[in-house]
Amino acid sequence: MKIRTRITLWASLAGLVSTAVLSVIVFLWGLETPYEFLDQELELRAQTMANEMGREQAAGELHLATLELFSRLYWTKVYDANGRLLFASELARKINLPKKMWDQGYLIPTDIPLNQFYAEEDDQPAGFWNRVFIVPVDGAIYQVHVARPVENLVGESIESVLVIGSALLVSTLILIGVSYLVAGKILHPIRKINRLTREITARTLEKRIPLTDNHDEIDQLIASLNAMFNRLQHSFRRQKEFIANAAHELKTPVTLLRLSVEETLQYEHLPAPVQEKLLAQERALARIGLLIKNLLDLSRLELRDGLVRELFSLTELFFSVTQEFDALLYEQEIRLVCCFDGVHLFAGDREKMRRVAINLLDNAVRYNHRGGEIRCQLATGDSGETILTVANTGPFIDQADRDRIFDQFYRCEKSRSAAHGGVGLGLAIVKRIVALHGGKIAVESGEDGWNAFRLLFFPRRS
Repeated sequence: MKIRTRITLWASLAGLVSTAVLSVIVFLWGLETPYEFLDQELELRAQTMANEMGREQAAGELHLATLELFSRLYWTKVYDANGRLLFASELARKINLPKKMWDQGYLIPTDIPLNQFYAEEDDQPAGFWNRVFIVPVDGAIYQVHVARPVENLVGESIESVLVIGSALLVSTLILIGVSYLVAGKILHPIRKINRLTREITARTLEKRIPLTDNHDEIDQLIASLNAMFNRLQHSFRRQKEFIANAAHELKTPVTLLRLSVEETLQYEHLPAPVQEKLLAQERALARIGLLIKNLLDLSRLELRDGLVRELFSLTELFFSVTQEFDALLYEQEIRLVCCFDGVHLFAGDREKMRRVAINLLDNAVRYNHRGGEIRCQLATGDSGETILTVANTGPFIDQADRDRIFDQFYRCEKSRSAAHGGVGLGLAIVKRIVALHGGKIAVESGEDGWNAFRLLFFPRRS
């Protein structure tokens, strides 16, 4: 699960829990508040009825009309201290409600429509909220059982629950959306750092991730990554310099050894076994010399990325290189077919592109078979790009080998064995030169026995 999703879920869950708790508190408070108001109202009515009953009894005359007036719209019964009924209102005479000597109110549901008591209400069943009060008046004790018809608060509560639930659902959806956007905003610097980090490779170790100037944890992370890249760049630089220096130091003694062996081979009276050993040593020294030369070339490309750009004909350059391979092609009975449609002016480094042509043709000859064929083609794409293709007959290259064929010192198990010679640096040098020119290179291998290296060079933007 992505971090953005986890942040969204946790933030939404926290917001939902806090909102739900607040809603429950408000809901419970909303349930209690109407009953508290009713209790206060009924207590006031009970006190009024007891006071009026006390005055009536003190005057020695009971006026029912006055008591009815005070109990209008209320269910009321007044008892003396012994529980004898002194007064019952009109509603009390019509409806019988149980008296419960509780310290709190209680609800008695009925089937009587509420609009019988309040004209503006609908016909939903009414309930009676009851309270029994003990009221002392001038030394007398009265029990006042008073009730008031109310709407069905249970139904109202259910409706409130539905409203609160709907509000919770909507707020949750809004919270998820807002949390997702906020999480994206928070993680935006991380995504940017991730993208910039992917762009920093062994070829582009000089790049760095810019600070955000917020002086926060993100800046600390960027500083740590940049420090790591500095150490890596220094290590890579030291490694490349070591390879270049070692190759340079080895070049002279290997050359001297090879010249000495060649000079010794000039003697006419050498025994045959000695001559064979010297020839084997000469071939080994030639192979070492080629490895040193390729290492020097690759080190120069790694340490000095500059190009000496000039405008020249890529067709003429490639044609001149093919002439250098005439003797080798004749010896191997390999047929060379070139298809160059035009001059193909190219703005690049002439010497480096010459090395590309030499390495590609050498590779095509080295991993071909006697009587095989090489096809070279130069063409211009629809967008003005230059397309160079060098294809040769040869063994099929597996996909796993194609993915690594441009790596340094890598050779395929079957077709690119030591029997073909080479040191596994030619194609690595080609790829590096193509990259310096802003181009791309790919290899294709078909079951029909053809392997093709396709180079793509895009036109330079002024």
